[in-house]
Amino acid sequence: MRKKYFTTRSVLLYLLFVVIAALFWCFITLNKVIQQDLTFTVEYVGVPAEVTMIDKLPTTINVTVKDRGMLFVKYYLTSSNKIQIKFSDYADNASGLFKMTSVQLRNILKKSLNRDATIVSIYPESMNLKYTTSPGKKVPIRYDLDIEPDLKYVINGTTETSLDSVMVYSDRLTLSTIDEVYTYHVKETGLTDTLRRKVVLSPINGARIIPNVVDVMVPIEQVILKRKMVPVSVRNLPPGINVVVLPSTVEVSYLVPKSLYKDETRDNDVTVVVDYNTIDVTSKNKKAAISVGEAPAVFKNVEVGVDSVEYIIEKH
Repeated sequence: MRKKYFTTRSVLLYLLFVVIAALFWCFITLNKVIQQDLTFTVEYVGVPAEVTMIDKLPTTINVTVKDRGMLFVKYYLTSSNKIQIKFSDYADNASGLFKMTSVQLRNILKKSLNRDATIVSIYPESMNLKYTTSPGKKVPIRYDLDIEPDLKYVINGTTETSLDSVMVYSDRLTLSTIDEVYTYHVKETGLTDTLRRKVVLSPINGARIIPNVVDVMVPIEQVILKRKMVPVSVRNLPPGINVVVLPSTVEVSYLVPKSLYKDETRDNDVTVVVDYNTIDVTSKNKKAAISVGEAPAVFKNVEVGVDSVEYIIEKH
């Protein structure tokens, strides 16, 4: 029992010395001058409603500071390190520039630091940002899309976009040269499902586009094989001539979007034709070549089951 008492007492004494040593180390360290990085959030005060920034105002400033260690505890424990910048103090409407020198930034930052703190570096070092008070200009968007479905799929429907135009802000001279904006080139191949994605608008130097991201939806659908008997018609008949073809109907096969398989209204738009100008009336072989005339763009691989039909020419 006595041995256990001494063991517990020894452990407690050891822990006490560890705590004392730790406190002594913290006291020595926190009184030393050290260098640390701090991040300050920036609040811009009094920005007029008619001002549109062309260049983005930084919302944070990174500062490397030398100070006593205990004061960094204060910096880190505060809810936030924040500075306020009055917009009108550094804005020049004549040039359309918001300017702050490195010295001006440092002077504002020093107000939030200990009197003896030394600022080693700041980023950004200064500001020279373009803005405008001119109203924006509404311009159309040109979508640069290159979409290729997989072999057994097709684009079925209209490509949908969230916007057809955007607002562009800049000085009057620059705005006068801008009549449209473009998306970045989008290339997608082998698609087997409807494409939905956000597309970024290509930036314009010296101007700001709002918004600069748009949504695009391209409907992709699987196709299946369909067959149909289609009447053969003759084109380019001269006056007084009639051509009878045998057989009068032929089988046509094509790939159709799955949702349209039972819809026969578009099937009637598929035509098969004989061009009279291609018939060799002097030949003993009474065969006329046939080909696909028209077909809806959504139908793929439209093919006729035969390449020719027999014909009889009638004069009247």
